[in-house]
Amino acid sequence: MKTLLKIFGGLVALLLIVVVAGGVLLGMFFDPNEYKPEIKKLALEKGGVELEIDGDLGWSVFPWLGIEINQIKVSYPGKPQLAELNQAQVSVDLAALLSSKIKMSSIVLDGLTLNLEKNKDGSTNWAVTGAGQNASGTVESSANTQASTPMDTASPAETNGGADIALDIESIAITNGNISYRDAAAGSKVLLKNFTMTSGKVTTSAFFPAELSFQAEQYQAEQKQMTVDAALKAEFFLDLANQQYKIKGLESTLGLSGAQFNGKTVNVKLNSDIESDLNKETASLKGMSLNAANLAATGDITVTSFSKPVISGNLKVAQFSLQELLAALGQPAIETTDPEVLKAISFNAELGGAPNTLGLNKMSLKLDDTSFNGNFAMNLATGSIAFNLKGDELNADRYLPPAKEQPAQASSGSADKSAGYSKEPVVPVELLKGLNMDVDLGLKKLLISDLTLTNLELATSAHGGLVNISKINADMYSGSLRNSVVIDVRKSPTRFTVKKNVKGIQIGDMLKDLADTDRLTGTFNTQTEVTAQGESVYAMVNSLNGNANITMPDGTVKGIDIAQTICQGFNNVAALGVNADQVDRSTPFADLSSNFKFTNGVVSNNDLITKLDAITLRGKGNVSLPAQNLDYRLGLTIEENLFKKTCAVNNNLEGVEWPVNCKGSFDTEPAKLCRPDASVLKELLKQKAKKQLEGKLMDKLGGSGGEGSKTEGAKKLLKGLFGS
Repeated sequence: MKTLLKIFGGLVALLLIVVVAGGVLLGMFFDPNEYKPEIKKLALEKGGVELEIDGDLGWSVFPWLGIEINQIKVSYPGKPQLAELNQAQVSVDLAALLSSKIKMSSIVLDGLTLNLEKNKDGSTNWAVTGAGQNASGTVESSANTQASTPMDTASPAETNGGADIALDIESIAITNGNISYRDAAAGSKVLLKNFTMTSGKVTTSAFFPAELSFQAEQYQAEQKQMTVDAALKAEFFLDLANQQYKIKGLESTLGLSGAQFNGKTVNVKLNSDIESDLNKETASLKGMSLNAANLAATGDITVTSFSKPVISGNLKVAQFSLQELLAALGQPAIETTDPEVLKAISFNAELGGAPNTLGLNKMSLKLDDTSFNGNFAMNLATGSIAFNLKGDELNADRYLPPAKEQPAQASSGSADKSAGYSKEPVVPVELLKGLNMDVDLGLKKLLISDLTLTNLELATSAHGGLVNISKINADMYSGSLRNSVVIDVRKSPTRFTVKKNVKGIQIGDMLKDLADTDRLTGTFNTQTEVTAQGESVYAMVNSLNGNANITMPDGTVKGIDIAQTICQGFNNVAALGVNADQVDRSTPFADLSSNFKFTNGVVSNNDLITKLDAITLRGKGNVSLPAQNLDYRLGLTIEENLFKKTCAVNNNLEGVEWPVNCKGSFDTEPAKLCRPDASVLKELLKQKAKKQLEGKLMDKLGGSGGEGSKTEGAKKLLKGLFGS
């Protein structure tokens, strides 16, 4: 046995001597530069690439198996240059390599340039067009060899990436790297310049330092859009045997500038510790800190099961001012009525949920004085979103833009005729088809435009082109609003269904807040259900169909006695006498109700009716939205029994309907749109004149009093004369 070991040891020693001697002889008697033509030929035949070797080649064999390459250019035949390399140096300790260890001196890679180009037809300059072909142009195949040689089963160590290999690299230096990517079809270009990476001694199962930096530029139509200056440093840990990788003390900075930042440079910093175990399919960011301008976010994130990831952890955004953030990003401030809003915003949430889901649980959002709480979940496979957010109180008026004076419009002598409804599509059909979400929003109290709404609800479900906004609800002024909208874009044309239910709104309270007036009180109710179809305003207006009902019982018009005013007006106009006594300065009304029918955009109404103290108001007619005109008739009828209490009215006016005709286009001046029907007044004056003439004739005929036979005779004579 000892003899056998001696023989084996002798053979190994002899082998080493031969290798050393061969390395010395190769270095002394063989110049690798003499083989440049063969290297170029093999590159073209086996790899399908053209090589240009303008610099020297160098090699060594023992004790280091090394190679040095200078000034090489690579391209595919007939295509723009793909890559260029100024210098590359690498050498491996041969003895260590024989013992399954990789011990290397410094790796140097300088001046690597990659030019990636994609043409409008989709072809590229990096596609392999001749790889694997021999000199005759035929493709070499190893199928027969593979068929005759059984495929070896990979060992667990090999499957895990080479568990037995240990790295020992003195250092790595990559300098002056440049990468460009051009897409002719998109008209875009991305440049990665001055790429540099340096490291300390690289070993497995131990931390080693490394730094990286580069500049990136993004262009669109040859116009620079963004520039990024990046720098990164950290300590890295590689355990190839167990497939464990760690980054400790990561410090990375990005400087962003470009047209969208309006001359500003935005600095983004990310600090964290990162760990990954590929065998267990886990990765984590611990102690993450992200800072961008005045925005600061912290958190811990863990991901398990890479195929269907399960994400857990927490995320927190410290309080920040949105206005300051916009200023740092070079964006204009948001104009608000209250300049103190949007200055205290914060956010935090717990991460968790089902596999393949990004979930934000116990989500809390603070917007100045308003607090929101809810949950968010997004399915990473389908992109579907479920969002639930509920808030307490929000004064939206503080966030609205400040009121601005509207410039006075010069009078043109006549109103401009409407140009009609646009036929341009306004419905984002493709966007709506792509929605895949369920949203449930709520707010306990909202103040907007001086209106107060409570218990707001907005519930939306959008899947496969069917958008169902099932709740647009609120309570206000002792009443309620219950609305819903369905948008169906699954087939063309788009179909809309709108339902509105307003019940019990106290108009007086609402007008007091909205316009600071209490001239009108009453309970307002309406029910509406309409449908429409199309993608343009024109199509929707012309296809509007449905019904609406409005009721307003037990109301009051304050500050004016309509009966008294109308009574005096009629008496003045007809010269029938005036009674100026005013008993009541308000007018109650009852049973205001009406039904409206929508037929292809034409709104018809034939039953408008309300009782205003001493008069009855009736209305009927049509309003054509497509033609933008109306033909509507209002009629006021004096009620004798009520007028006697407040104003003496001539009997000729009692029971007579006084019509007002409203006819014309939407842009007709109001004074010309609605006018009284003068024919009624003419008829009343005619009747008055007739009665006065009858009276005078009867006096002359002696029939105004006296004996009955004479009176009856006078009446018969007048009846024959006037036909009444």
